[in-house]
Amino acid sequence: MKSAKTETNCSNLANEIVWMARKCGILCNISNMNQSGKAKKTKGEKMKHQLKIAMAAVLIAVLLVATLLLGCGGGGGGGEKVITIGVITDLTGPAGPALQPMLLSLQDLVRHINEDDPIPGVKLKVAVWDDRLDSSRDIPGYEWLKERGAKVIICAVDFPAAILKPFAERDKVVILDNSCSLPLIEPPGWVFCANCPMYQVVLTTAKWIGDQWDYTEGIPKIGCIGLNASASIEAEKKLKDYCQAHPDKFDYVDGFLVPFATTTWGGQVEKLKDCDWICFPGTDGASIATFVEQFRGKGYTARFFGQEALLTFGGLVLETIGGYGPIDGSVFGAAVGWWSDTFPVSNLLKELLHKYHPGEEETVRESLTYIAGGIQNHFCLELIRAAITEVGAENFDGQALYNTAVRFKMTFEGYAEWGFTDTKRACLEHIRVFKASAEAQDFVAVSDWLPVVK
Repeated sequence: MKSAKTETNCSNLANEIVWMARKCGILCNISNMNQSGKAKKTKGEKMKHQLKIAMAAVLIAVLLVATLLLGCGGGGGGGEKVITIGVITDLTGPAGPALQPMLLSLQDLVRHINEDDPIPGVKLKVAVWDDRLDSSRDIPGYEWLKERGAKVIICAVDFPAAILKPFAERDKVVILDNSCSLPLIEPPGWVFCANCPMYQVVLTTAKWIGDQWDYTEGIPKIGCIGLNASASIEAEKKLKDYCQAHPDKFDYVDGFLVPFATTTWGGQVEKLKDCDWICFPGTDGASIATFVEQFRGKGYTARFFGQEALLTFGGLVLETIGGYGPIDGSVFGAAVGWWSDTFPVSNLLKELLHKYHPGEEETVRESLTYIAGGIQNHFCLELIRAAITEVGAENFDGQALYNTAVRFKMTFEGYAEWGFTDTKRACLEHIRVFKASAEAQDFVAVSDWLPVVK
């Protein structure tokens, strides 16, 4: 029988489901309004657009039901120790469409471990806090997750981890972050990043462009459009410095940092019209899609590059700009992977998606985050498994996880080694470059693993 406190928690979660269901309706109405100013869609296109909205709503419902079940269930059966993994992510805010599949991958992997690859004596659970990409909700979310016994918290983006870094060290709660920026890892503390800093992906991709460039055509002109947020600010500055340190390789024109979901472009398009390459570091889908649409609408021809942002919002961007044609030949650095990969860990994620969510695969595959975020989540879960194995289920806590993390290394087949040390808090040091191909109708890997430019 559930306690009164558990019943209250379940009631709160149920209220969240009602609120989010209403939000789904609002999002659908906004999406339809956004289409009103565009050329009329055919009946088939309208049906496809409406189906995508419906499938997005279904995905949110799946996440909410999983959260309700994981958050309100009783203890582990058969004397198992329940270990709660906290999550702070955006489900219903502006980054929700990109981050929902990442959470789904974590829930699927936890289900897979509990059912098919168990940690002896342990049942894993996931407790989720939706911060709606609102920083004022991150500390309350952290406290809420601690109350539910979480000794480890996974963050999807760097904003909450940056805020919570001092709290995590005080309370001995390990934060595992799927993104990375310098404030998270310098000085090294209780935040461990299953990634490398965004700027390293940007600089490595820029170097690759320089290595391929035909300098008989002149020095390539570089521009930048990024979010006015810490990782993008860091990446834009590093890119500018890198170009200016290599004047024989690059000519930096200008860079612009804009609010989330900027959709109207004027001065930025004109300032960057003569660029050969324009970088998107950590830019959101709406901003990328509308910038490309308006830039191409003026007849300008620069190609685009950056880190995984476009891959993360691929479905939204491609639908808005009309497919791969407007970005054909553009390149993007990816620290983890893409759907076309056939590495064992990639295949595992694809199998779980098909097994647990038949009929939803097309919608989920429009974004990078289930497959790439899933591989990051798999790494985090294997770190947790290693700590439990080392100290035993009854002795597992934040300190035990920290002690394991600072010397944890792992190599997925097909990948370079991932790992941390006493002073190293970003586990990745290699990326690959993917090219948008109108011919292949896909993003195609065009490099092997490249050591990141630091």
